[in-house]
Amino acid sequence: MSVRSNCVVMATIGELEERFRELRTSLDALPVVSEPPKSTLRILGSARSEQTWNTLLAYFLDPDQPHGFGIDLLRSFLDIIQQEADPSFGYYHRHLENIEVETEVTSPGNNRPDVVLRVPGDWFLCIESKVDSTEGNQQTTRYVEDTHLGSEEKATYSDDGHHYVFLSKKYAPNSNASEFGDLYWRHVVESFETVLERSHGRYPERSVSQLREFLSTITQVTNMEDDDFTKIQKEKVQLLGEYRNDIDTLLDAAESLRERAIEDWPELFKSHVDEELWTDEWHTRPDHGKWGCLFKDGWYLDDDNLEPTIDRTDTHGQTGFRLHFVHLIRNEESFSRGKLTFILRSPTRVGLRDEFNRLYNTDRWQNRLDPILDDAGITNKGQKKNYTQKTYNVDQSNLPESYFETLTIAFAEHQPLADVVDEILTEATENVRED
Repeated sequence: MSVRSNCVVMATIGELEERFRELRTSLDALPVVSEPPKSTLRILGSARSEQTWNTLLAYFLDPDQPHGFGIDLLRSFLDIIQQEADPSFGYYHRHLENIEVETEVTSPGNNRPDVVLRVPGDWFLCIESKVDSTEGNQQTTRYVEDTHLGSEEKATYSDDGHHYVFLSKKYAPNSNASEFGDLYWRHVVESFETVLERSHGRYPERSVSQLREFLSTITQVTNMEDDDFTKIQKEKVQLLGEYRNDIDTLLDAAESLRERAIEDWPELFKSHVDEELWTDEWHTRPDHGKWGCLFKDGWYLDDDNLEPTIDRTDTHGQTGFRLHFVHLIRNEESFSRGKLTFILRSPTRVGLRDEFNRLYNTDRWQNRLDPILDDAGITNKGQKKNYTQKTYNVDQSNLPESYFETLTIAFAEHQPLADVVDEILTEATENVRED
């Protein structure tokens, strides 16, 4: 490489170093904020479920439900409808004592508004709510033109007693039918929080907690307000966008080193491993490629007579068997995230594997294996394909050498396991041959 080329490369590296110093400064300036506990709806996978939101809304609006809020939430909700969605809507206090609150009231015309509030003979309020979706085909128009509200004829109400509200996110499309007034979920939050602010401890604690959790879910889902954790994550993502090209440059470099290392990994590994560990009884596959297999004498058995081999093609068939340690250098994250995963694996679906798996999981052999695995922090999976697994952190600043230094550590830690595996496989092979 010419001096000119070297200068260009060094300048580029210098620029990258400066850019990442700036990134580190920006990250250090952000406060450490833990993720808040999940809401019950998030745990249940219902945080964005319209049906769940409608059920909760109807529950808190219904004074006959045992939440302890009486008519307070209902009154505040109706007041904000009058202010924000339907100025013509009016009610008397006595109406609230006789109000009926229902969800998904289906008419003979198969129209089914989400929530219906009505005072029989005086007025009804038909609410169609949306969380993420938009209005269906002429949905609000059909609701207005329908002559029934459930099984009840709308004609039993005077014309000024018909009221319709479309409840959605602030920046979502509004309703198509002009008869529907548009209300936003933030209005629901505001109306209910007004009640809570004035509660002074007179409502049941459990109900208050349930309502606050519902309002918190609405706030988060409709992006009305981010909690501190979300704010910090968004700032970090903004930094990711700003430094994306620089980060990709480094990841591309790591990937380039990984691809080269795949070609020569047996030699690179052997140059780091202690000769006392890597003895003649250990092998890598001649077609080693990206698979990263390490195995002992007798762990590859041919398909003819279950005799030892090092050629995987000899194991193809109805009885041939392969057992090996594998390090997942084929995964990009091995270099891009500095993760070395080391697994004891048998990929052959044959009778010998079934017998090996059966013996491996017996109490007799588990009593031998447990202390070995526990001491090394190795996960005991005991599956027919994957028996053990451990993931190691790799120092990315010294790739590719650090990967193979870590691989030698993994190989050394798994030697006691390999000795026991030898015994199990010998017994399993004898059992299969006897059969």
